[in-house]
Amino acid sequence: MSELSRRSFFKKAGLGGLVIAIPFSGLTELEAAAFRKIDDTSTMTELDKLHMPKVTLPPVVEDGNQAPIIVEIDHPMEKDHYIKSIQIMNFNDPVVIKGQCFFTPQSGQAFMSTQIRLAGGESRVWVVSECNHHGKWAVSRDVKLSLIHISEPTRPERIGDGGVGVEK
Repeated sequence: MSELSRRSFFKKAGLGGLVIAIPFSGLTELEAAAFRKIDDTSTMTELDKLHMPKVTLPPVVEDGNQAPIIVEIDHPMEKDHYIKSIQIMNFNDPVVIKGQCFFTPQSGQAFMSTQIRLAGGESRVWVVSECNHHGKWAVSRDVKLSLIHISEPTRPERIGDGGVGVEK
């Protein structure tokens, strides 16, 4: 019986981890496939129009720490038919869920307004609404940070005592 050396164990464990990680590399498409989404708004049915989130998000933001987003859904909030939740997600960011709000019929309207943090560069932000009868509906918006924000950060102003190391 051959002994398993520490080096060969780590090699095999590393290869196993690589094989496991490969199927999950397309997480955005895998997750998006679980939602009803409309690619062409001209073919939307009345059911689609009733459930599809309306998203206001600027296509370019200067500050990735404060990207404003508004989500509203023109859906009745009746006792037996209502929007249960809205989720805002960005699969490019280490923290995927950017915001989540739960509703009851007493909420009156499915509406959410917040500021989200975006990772640098370009991102696709997904908004998912969940109806208690018709499941999850999703829409995505592409957003990118302006070049001003992506450029090299400026050094903060330092003020030393005695005039040594003073920068302005």
